[in-house]
Amino acid sequence: MNKMVGLWAHPRSRSTVLERVFIERGDFQVFHEPFAHMAFCEASAIPSDEWDHSLPTTYEGIKAQLIEAKTQGNVFHKDMCYHCLDDLKVDQDFLVQQHNIFIIREPASSIVSHHRVHPDMPLQAIGHKALYEIFCVVTKLTGHVPYVINADDLAAEPERVMRKLCDHLQIEFLPHAMTWKRECPSQWKTWRSWHVAAENSERIVLPDNQQVDSDVLDHSPKLKALYDYHRPFYARMNEFCQ
Repeated sequence: MNKMVGLWAHPRSRSTVLERVFIERGDFQVFHEPFAHMAFCEASAIPSDEWDHSLPTTYEGIKAQLIEAKTQGNVFHKDMCYHCLDDLKVDQDFLVQQHNIFIIREPASSIVSHHRVHPDMPLQAIGHKALYEIFCVVTKLTGHVPYVINADDLAAEPERVMRKLCDHLQIEFLPHAMTWKRECPSQWKTWRSWHVAAENSERIVLPDNQQVDSDVLDHSPKLKALYDYHRPFYARMNEFCQ
């Protein structure tokens, strides 16, 4: 039976570089933030690049595209829960037919990184609260705590984390998928300016900027307020990291 893997994330969580591993595998059709097309359009304030007008722009249309793709082979899609929160929260049928994986990153790092790309980001766009809401929905729906990856663990020990994820998904770990050429996959072109580091990477690496991010928060009341609001949701999910 074909698999559908849903990687639910918040912005700047290193979800894109994890997605790149699935692109390199070659045995999954990969969709990059498909539900963003119901949340935004080419005229939205959020930075975007080469907008693909051929993609569906409604929740039902996007979901139908993913389900149809699953009839043809394995599917991997990653998205931000805040893009489709209200619809996703009540769509048990969609959630139950896939492997729901969650990735989190310490909010100090994700918020500072987010601010560099989109300084006018609204509160909900930080994404930890929406991610936690879907985490709770999936927990209640399945009776099991979903699989959670901490992005710092992924960056520090990528092979260990990916091997463990593959075991969880019952798929083969493919060593060749852990390295790649520096290029922009076609899936990323709409949001290319968000993924400069991932586009110019050759593998998953651990940057040394945690202290810098904390210092930035200390000097910005706006960012500190965003951090204080979202960190409890991160902390709760972090208790369940694999």
